[in-house]
Amino acid sequence: MRYFKLSEIFSFLNREGICYETNAQVDCCLYGFQSLYEVGPGTVSWIKSSKPDWSQIAAGVIICSKDVSSGIPESVVAIRVDNPRYVFVRLLGEFATRNESDGVAETAVIGNNCWLGSRISIGHYAVLGDNIRIGNNTIIKAHVTIYDNTVIGENCIIHSGSVIGADGFGYERNENGQLFKFPHIGGVVIGDNVEIGANTCIDRGTLGNTVIKDGVKIDNLCHIAHNVIVGENTTIIALSMIAGSTIIESDSYIAPGSMIKQGLVIGRNACVGMGAVVLTNVAAGDTVVGVPARTLSKRTGTKES
Repeated sequence: MRYFKLSEIFSFLNREGICYETNAQVDCCLYGFQSLYEVGPGTVSWIKSSKPDWSQIAAGVIICSKDVSSGIPESVVAIRVDNPRYVFVRLLGEFATRNESDGVAETAVIGNNCWLGSRISIGHYAVLGDNIRIGNNTIIKAHVTIYDNTVIGENCIIHSGSVIGADGFGYERNENGQLFKFPHIGGVVIGDNVEIGANTCIDRGTLGNTVIKDGVKIDNLCHIAHNVIVGENTTIIALSMIAGSTIIESDSYIAPGSMIKQGLVIGRNACVGMGAVVLTNVAAGDTVVGVPARTLSKRTGTKES
C-alpha cells in the first residue's frame, strides 16, 4: 500500500460526488487503514456509532456519521458522511487494495486470438484459452482457468482456482440407456465490476451463453451451471449451487449453501435463505427458507422493475 495524503481522500470524495464535512485544518500524510481501536496517527478507520467514546480512540482519521456533531477531540480528523461504512469501503478500494503488478506473469498461458485490455493483471499459472476478451483494470489471480470464447468486462477480479467456461453437465440416453455427452458450444459473458471467489466454477452455455451481469459478487466455492443468467448487483455466497438455465434477477441475495433447481426464475430483490433448497420460482422481493424452500416474508425495499 502506498503513502497518500489527506487531501487525496478529499479529492476522491469530491470526484465521486460523496458529500462530507470535516474538521481538518491542515493536510497530512497517511500510510494505512486500521480497525477503530488500533487507529493512530497516519491511519484511517471508521465508526458506526453516532455517540462514540472518543476517549478510547487515538489520534487518526475517522470516517463517522453526520450525526456526530460534538465531542470530537482536536487530535482526531473527523470526516462526517451519510454512510461511514460505505465511504470507508470505497477508500479501501481506492488506496489500499491493488497490490498486483500489471501485466501477464511469465508462467501464465495465453491462447490464440485473445484481447487483453489495459492495466490488467494475470497471475502465475493462469491458463487462458482461445478467443477470450478481458476488459481494462481486471485482475485474474494465480491458477485461474478460463476456457475458449469467454468475455470478461472491466474492473473485475477472479480469484485463484476458479474455472470459467468449462463444459456443463449434460447427457442424453439412447434406447439402450447409454449416456452420450451433450456438447457445449456456448460461452460465458461476464460484465463489469464483477468479483468471483476462489475455486468457483461457472459453466459455459450449451448453445448460447452463461451470463453474469454487471456488479455481481460471487463468493468462494460456488457452482453456476450452463445457461444461467445472474442479474445486476446480485450476491451469491459460498457453497451455493445454481442449476442450469436458472434466471436470477437483479439485486437478489443467495445465502450460503443454497441450492436452486434448474430452469427457475428468482425474482428481483429476492432472498434465498441459508441452506435453502429451491424447487419453484421465487417472486420478486420474497424471502424463502427451508427444505423445500417456502416464502418467509417480503423483503423490505423491494425495487420495482
